[in-house]
Amino acid sequence: MTIHRSKGLIWRWPALLAALSIFGLLSALLGQTGVWLPWSWVALAAPLAVAAICIGRSRG
Repeated sequence: MTIHRSKGLIWRWPALLAALSIFGLLSALLGQTGVWLPWSWVALAAPLAVAAICIGRSRG
């Protein structure tokens, strides 16, 4: 039995993580002071956290 999914459902999370990574990189490069630096750390750590969660789920 095959499940057909639309391209929007397949690419929603990778596109969101890519946008978050781009935002993190740009905020780290362009905003060196104020609130930009913590936001860049959060934005760049989010894909790593998602990867760690997915690896943890696949092993468990």
